[in-house]
Amino acid sequence: MADPPDAACNILFTSVGRRVALIRHFQATLASLGLRGRVIGVDASADAPAFHVVDAAYKICRIDDPAYIQTLAGICAQERVRLLFPLIDTDLLVLSQSRSAFEAVGTTAVVSDPGLVSLALDKAMTSQFFSAHGVATPRVFDTHTIAWGDLAYPLFLKPRDGSASQGAVKIRDERELRFFLDYIPRPMLQEFVQGREVTLDILFDDSGRVRCIVPRMRMEVRSGEVSKALVVDDPRLLDEAWRVAGLLPGARGCINMQCFAAAQGEITFVEINPRFGGGVPLSLQAGADFPRWIIQMSRGCDPGDVSAAYRKHVCMLRYDDAVFLDHYPQ
Repeated sequence: MADPPDAACNILFTSVGRRVALIRHFQATLASLGLRGRVIGVDASADAPAFHVVDAAYKICRIDDPAYIQTLAGICAQERVRLLFPLIDTDLLVLSQSRSAFEAVGTTAVVSDPGLVSLALDKAMTSQFFSAHGVATPRVFDTHTIAWGDLAYPLFLKPRDGSASQGAVKIRDERELRFFLDYIPRPMLQEFVQGREVTLDILFDDSGRVRCIVPRMRMEVRSGEVSKALVVDDPRLLDEAWRVAGLLPGARGCINMQCFAAAQGEITFVEINPRFGGGVPLSLQAGADFPRWIIQMSRGCDPGDVSAAYRKHVCMLRYDDAVFLDHYPQ
């Protein structure tokens, strides 16, 4: 059912951290649509930079606190939040499992189903899913039974449940492998894949249908987040991306997948991240206005065919900015 024309559209983001560009885009989108609405941010840290950009900020307990969902739902009720978006991996499963708690106060948690979230957060399950559906993905080695003398280097090691490239490392020889197997928790060993590293920003509607995919090549990454990227024009890559995205069960809102496009033609998929990626401002700048389309769909207005509604060859070159406070809160 569509909202009344004058209904407010308040939006809340969890773990806002440094996501200033995304928040500003949502604020601008509400204004451009002529909608009344505020953008609210919550975070466990009182010095989150985005706290000084949102229209209202709340310091909240951590996601593993038993009171988290009740506290967050209370904020949603108080602020009459229409849409809720998680921004980091640790929030995803709990919020997905608790959607009914937010529905009870009139808030839609824009997050994929628990099954897909669990699949995405466990990198071994992600690999098994890709393999089961005939999607090219790096070979995984059992670290308990590997034949050391038969391994071909380089290899790639990462935590099975890692995030933001933390603990991910290229392994060049047996000495490094033995060291990092002891150092990295729940390690997952894979073949090392080369090629252009591409992130696919994907929009799903409430029925789980793919509406738009933007391929952006990662030119430079800093601390696990892209700092330089380019929207690429690669029909072969895009065709495979649409095929793979259509396999994802229970996807909702904006998610991203990561893949490698080899010069020889093979496209290898490595990860699924069911949330707004850190580099999504590039896709938004290129014209893939996911926030606008999500807000429109939430109000019963379909944006139409937006599958190709973005410009190719748009480049993002990030730089540091800062928030300055004259009086830091005690």
